[in-house]
Amino acid sequence: MTAPERLAPSVRRGLRFLHDNQLPYGEFRTYASPSIDMRVTSFDSAVFVTTFVLYSIARIDCPRRKTMTDKAISFLTEEIRGPGLFQYYTSKNTNSIGFDLDDTACASVALQQGHPLVAGGSNVEYFLENRNEADLFYTWVGDAALENDVDSVVNANVVLYLGDRDETRSACGYLIETIESSRESDSYHHYLDDMTLYYAVSRAYANGTSSLGGAREAIIEKVLQRSKDDGSFGDELVTACAVCSLAKFEYDGVKRLRDAASYLEERQSANGSWRRVAMFLQPGRYYGSEELTTALCLEALTHVAGMQAEAERRGEAQPG
Repeated sequence: MTAPERLAPSVRRGLRFLHDNQLPYGEFRTYASPSIDMRVTSFDSAVFVTTFVLYSIARIDCPRRKTMTDKAISFLTEEIRGPGLFQYYTSKNTNSIGFDLDDTACASVALQQGHPLVAGGSNVEYFLENRNEADLFYTWVGDAALENDVDSVVNANVVLYLGDRDETRSACGYLIETIESSRESDSYHHYLDDMTLYYAVSRAYANGTSSLGGAREAIIEKVLQRSKDDGSFGDELVTACAVCSLAKFEYDGVKRLRDAASYLEERQSANGSWRRVAMFLQPGRYYGSEELTTALCLEALTHVAGMQAEAERRGEAQPG
């Protein structure tokens, strides 16, 4: 964890933005747009972004983070249905959709320590029952009203929750093979960039799914191939995912990561946020929010600060 007194100004400002913009009942906003540039958007109450914010700020030790986490956990607890299932839209949204493993996995990770249905594994059977003949996980639960699909990022998020076990061995092998054979762009249906897949795999690995270590070298190589002269790996959201992916797979190029951190710090808004960037989609609709981008950027900056501090402790890098 990063102690409060050691937080960089950019991290403190980002946390303040998240704290001040969290909705009173605990949700972090999601916006929908008919275009990928997110120029015209509308608030679309959903579960997913809140799970990402919780995960991304979890390593930051400060009172604001705890306050936000408690409210967000309460919000997610209100949205749980039946034996521990979630759908994308919240109960406050006029839209409704079937239960899915993506939201259920990410919300379950957030609730794993506190909610009895999740801590007791009551919803695990729904994951294990929703696999295809190759033992890969479907996106939608049971007879959801949509045609089912197998999505690589969804499988990585499921493995984040379920971890290494016999029933996830095929999914882990599929993720490694997809990345090593450069079939990423054909493997997901609900996301927009390969970097999101790398991020999802890296956080499952860092959460204890050690079998995904087989993707380490390929992911590091592919992420670094997207390096740009300004220190970025693309836009702010993609750059944050890239930094987190490298850090979680223990890439040791501190200077390269510091350059990416500088890029992110330069693009932070005066109110502490980073701009709204689309991360995922449904047909005809793109989704993202300042809260989502900001949380991922805070996670990236926290990783770099930790790596920089460790390198300085060992005398391997100079501060700055």
